[in-house]
Amino acid sequence: MECSIYDENLTRLGVISTFVSLVWEERYADCGTFQISVVQIDGISDLLKPDRYVGIKSSDTLMIIKSVQIIDKRVVADGYAAVNLLSDRVSVDVVSNTNAESAMRGLVQRMNPWPRVELGAVSGLADVFTAQKSDATILDYCRAIGEAADMGFKLRYDRITKKLLFECYKPAKNPNLRFSTLYGNMGGIEYSNSTANYKNVAVVAGAGEGENRITVYAGDTSSIGTQRREMYVDARQDQPQEGETTEEYKARLVRIGEEKLLGQVKIENFKFILDDDRAKLGDIVSCAIPEIGVKLEVRITGITLTSQNNQNTIEASMGTPIVIRRY
Repeated sequence: MECSIYDENLTRLGVISTFVSLVWEERYADCGTFQISVVQIDGISDLLKPDRYVGIKSSDTLMIIKSVQIIDKRVVADGYAAVNLLSDRVSVDVVSNTNAESAMRGLVQRMNPWPRVELGAVSGLADVFTAQKSDATILDYCRAIGEAADMGFKLRYDRITKKLLFECYKPAKNPNLRFSTLYGNMGGIEYSNSTANYKNVAVVAGAGEGENRITVYAGDTSSIGTQRREMYVDARQDQPQEGETTEEYKARLVRIGEEKLLGQVKIENFKFILDDDRAKLGDIVSCAIPEIGVKLEVRITGITLTSQNNQNTIEASMGTPIVIRRY
């Protein structure tokens, strides 16, 4: 395996073909990370510098070096997927009740330009972002919209044009991808299940005082008993706008509540080691894990390549299951 190093204009500066270790993580609706550790030899410190890009042949994602350390005669560089550069651009646009893909593309198109970054092909995804998001980095907008729409986003490296192309994607279920310990094609299973921060109803208090304060409920408002988990949202700073009716204002408060609920979900995650590279980031796959008593359909939200001592390991991270059945 080789790592190519590029400057901000995506001009290749050099290649690293020997390293101590490499961890390369790509995420579906978030920003992946990477780390490379190299023996300190002449020229390495001049090559591995913050804000340079790193690429490998098997991926169309580039990483950005953010920090470099020299530790015990090794040069260690850490960073993030190229999409992290969107965290250096900010918007105050209010995004709500709009096509999710168009919203993300519009934010990227309107941001202050970044060298070699452009819009890629339109995927034509129909998902609608019904919550509300404003006043954030472009990356935080995309995270919120992508999570709500179960949609991935990335800056795809086009080697021919030397550009980073912003694209959205949402693969369908791949019926040929079935994994189970019974088949012998998965191992190193990690499972976590938590409701520690789970909330499904937002009580949103807006303008007014006391009994006259306008309050709405957002989320799974029909839930009752132990299934109902409420959180309070103080939206007093979001006052009615000029010409806005009471009903329109309440609808806007509901969208604010829905936004707050996005990060308060049940967490049920799986990780396991893949025996091949057929599964791609974003694929929906079928898994049967009798050891923990589940059969599920779940989206791959992260793929991590680890290379050490000439051995490569590919690990898949799964999001909250789309379909889950208990044995």
